[in-house]
Amino acid sequence: MSEKLFNPLEYPICLEFPLWLEETAWAEHIPFAMFLVAALRPRVLVELGAYRGVSYCAFCQAVKSLKTETKCYAVDTWQGDAHAGLLEENVLTKLQAHHNPLYADFSRLVQSTFDEALKHFAENSIDLLHIDGFHTYEAVKHDFQTWLPKMSERGIVLFHDTNVRERDFGVWRFWAELKEKYPHFEFLHGHGLGVLAVGTKIPNELRFLFETDETETKLLRAFFYQFGSRIDAVQTFHAQQNYIKSLQTYEQIVQNSRTMRIYRILKDEGFGSWVKKGTNEFSRNK
Repeated sequence: MSEKLFNPLEYPICLEFPLWLEETAWAEHIPFAMFLVAALRPRVLVELGAYRGVSYCAFCQAVKSLKTETKCYAVDTWQGDAHAGLLEENVLTKLQAHHNPLYADFSRLVQSTFDEALKHFAENSIDLLHIDGFHTYEAVKHDFQTWLPKMSERGIVLFHDTNVRERDFGVWRFWAELKEKYPHFEFLHGHGLGVLAVGTKIPNELRFLFETDETETKLLRAFFYQFGSRIDAVQTFHAQQNYIKSLQTYEQIVQNSRTMRIYRILKDEGFGSWVKKGTNEFSRNK
């Protein structure tokens, strides 16, 4: 059993609702992301694979609310991949429109491959690294190994999709190997989120996470699942509303089309009426 139990009243930031919410599998982990910023107070935070920016903007929101003086970097090509799917052309533009006015004084969106971005970070400089790029075993292992030298003595690494075993997702396999070597904690909801302590001097405010017994683990998972699920429910509602709007727009286009007008005439008045209307229209245009 850990010496210090988690008390959410000490970290009200984890109850803050995100300002940026797009389609994502990460919504349920936002409360933990905000708690992690509060407990770790990272000096440098890097996210590999920002996608639509939901997880990254949650980190940035916590940094701004808590005034932690963290330098934040999101690294992505914003082109998508076989697992995330191809992104629309305006995804980065939309993200910049939200991100830049709020966070540009301490955060950068770095359009680059992960390997190309490595040279911009000093060794032992990153306190918090979130790996959420291509999800094959080989890719996630490569990302971890190449970025590990950049991690500080307070270093924490997050792995998304540790609980996905379909297609060629291999994060769960690599996560199983890492658990044998490092202190860790894993959330099972939201496709799974692995929390790995790679540093040797983890702050006391966070150390309890890696010392929980079975009962405490269940309580922590339940707490963050409950608060994460309310955010996911709002995201689902917004997605449904957008889908309904798209259907209504499509319906309006179809109803106003010439083909549909002809179909309604044929259905309601018969073929003869349609021929007559066409003849009259031709006569008027002569």
